[in-house]
Amino acid sequence: MGRLFKKRKWLLLLIIVCLMIFLISFLSKDANYIDNISSPVITIFAPAQKLMSNINKNIGAVFETIPQFFNLKQENEKMRQTVAELEHYRQKYIEYKEENTHLRAMLGFKQRNAQYELEAAEVIGRDSGNWFNIILIDKGLKDGLKKDMAVVTEEGLVGCIITAGENYSKVLLLIDERSSVSAMIQRTRDNGILKGTIAPAPMGCVKMVFLPHDASLVKGDVVISSGLGGIIPKGIEIGEIIEVKKEPYELMQYAIVKPAVDFHKLERVFVIKNQGEQLPVEGE
Repeated sequence: MGRLFKKRKWLLLLIIVCLMIFLISFLSKDANYIDNISSPVITIFAPAQKLMSNINKNIGAVFETIPQFFNLKQENEKMRQTVAELEHYRQKYIEYKEENTHLRAMLGFKQRNAQYELEAAEVIGRDSGNWFNIILIDKGLKDGLKKDMAVVTEEGLVGCIITAGENYSKVLLLIDERSSVSAMIQRTRDNGILKGTIAPAPMGCVKMVFLPHDASLVKGDVVISSGLGGIIPKGIEIGEIIEVKKEPYELMQYAIVKPAVDFHKLERVFVIKNQGEQLPVEGE
């Protein structure tokens, strides 16, 4: 019996609250009705009406905020896309700028060496068995290239062609231990033979041998091609001396030379079609 009374009590309270909400909502729609209600009634319902008014305002604010949230989300996504596009264009600009600088340097080299027939080529690969010592270029027999032609960049001597296909060529780099080229110290005019990376030359450097024992060589001396052999033009830069080794009882001395060309960053080269010195490959 007590439980039934409690249930009815809560039900009655719920009905009263609903009636109050309905009445407040009704009164809120038309202010003219408020004038017809006695002051005590207004006094009773005023707090509840104020509460409902605040609730309505808050609910309205929430519903207004939801579209704003989605609009902000869309705008944020658009801004992200714009930033990504700008970064893409920035990277392309940097690449074009670097490429333009490189091409200008190559053009300048070609203009300064107009006496040579130069064929521009791009590096398209490296020998899978010897990553830094043989490169593949995109020009070959159809472009007038052939074995033993010298390959250079605006920085200096790269190497020579060891195999020429119809539309490609393999280039043996100067640093390969099998290469050998006639060279000269620019300052003293002493001649020697430049060998690829062999002991005690560190990796990436070459060894210049058969230098006269009395040659006055110093660190920083520039090494150029000597032109001996009549193929590689005289005066192409090869590198600079970083160390001189002179044995007391030997007739010759040798020097360690750091190449002018960065073989890790080769992208474009020139092939000298009318002159070039053979880089003999041992065992061929």
